[in-house]
Amino acid sequence: MCHRASEERAWQCNCGYEFGQDPEQVIVLLRDQRRTTRITLGILLGLEALMIGGVVWGMQHGWLVLPTIPFLLVTVWTVRAAIKLSITRESLRQLGAKSLPEAKLLKD
Repeated sequence: MCHRASEERAWQCNCGYEFGQDPEQVIVLLRDQRRTTRITLGILLGLEALMIGGVVWGMQHGWLVLPTIPFLLVTVWTVRAAIKLSITRESLRQLGAKSLPEAKLLKD
């Protein structure tokens, strides 16, 4: 799921994934991870918009306040959330792309 742990080093990742787990259970974990990551990403994007709005508002009123360190931290967290969401979507695509067995016409 998160691709942080390897089977050689650990049997379970801190995100809840266990190696050799049933694919249906992994899909459930991935969907939950996708939902929470979307929520996190939305909150972080909202914080960034508020910070940018605060800077613009301050500049209109003659203030030059640049919250550099908080803005950089929120930006880094936003990028990490976007990367995690991308990895989760790709993992869901790979697990969901199971093909059905080829249909065969039975003759009497």
